[in-house]
Amino acid sequence: MGRPQARGDRREGGPAGRHGPTALVAALLAAWTWVTASAPCAAADGSVRGSIEVFQAKLRTEGPKHDRDVVVMLRPVAGAQLPPASDRVHMDQKGLVFLPHVLAIQKGTTVNFLNSDNDQHNVYFLDDQSGETLDIGTWGPGVSVDHTFEKPGLVITLCKLHLEMAAYIVVVDSPWFTVAELDGPTLSGSYLIEGIPPGEYELSVWHKKLKQKGGAVRVEVAADGASEVDVIITKAKYARSSP
Repeated sequence: MGRPQARGDRREGGPAGRHGPTALVAALLAAWTWVTASAPCAAADGSVRGSIEVFQAKLRTEGPKHDRDVVVMLRPVAGAQLPPASDRVHMDQKGLVFLPHVLAIQKGTTVNFLNSDNDQHNVYFLDDQSGETLDIGTWGPGVSVDHTFEKPGLVITLCKLHLEMAAYIVVVDSPWFTVAELDGPTLSGSYLIEGIPPGEYELSVWHKKLKQKGGAVRVEVAADGASEVDVIITKAKYARSSP
């Protein structure tokens, strides 16, 4: 009977056969290098920055219910697919105050409401657009309750047990937003939004008392580029005209 086929194959291959696996690995590595080198690179994300100025208005800059917060947000013009919300954020009830006073989140984000006081607290929401209300409950010290916000818009957050408590939750569609803080003495500030895919966006701002002068503006975000858009906020009667 002849030798087993496997042994015969190894013998007939000789030295070249023994180096076959090494040659195969080298060939695969070369092919992978060529593919990755010839494939187009993904476009790098860009950013948008700018200044914020207050025109013809006075604001409260001190205290827990100050007017310093400005939400700056971007919305894709072409209606691109938006990444889902992944963050879980917190709002505290401490010293009979909601902290932070203004919270911006992406639609689908879960907010954890914690009672850090020694008294009971309640949380209920008022939809600024529809007027609908939602009471999510009353709980004691050290207890927290989660709520997920599924609809974009402004949600005024209140406590039925302490009517002086109020906060603002701005729910936006996209993950590209920031909360900027105005400087007290100058009533001016700056903002920066990073990690924005290239494309055309609409930039708008929210402030609890003032409006964006001239309304929302279009901005083009370039790959690995930094676009600049300065913003003016003012009373409603001045906001209709362009900056």
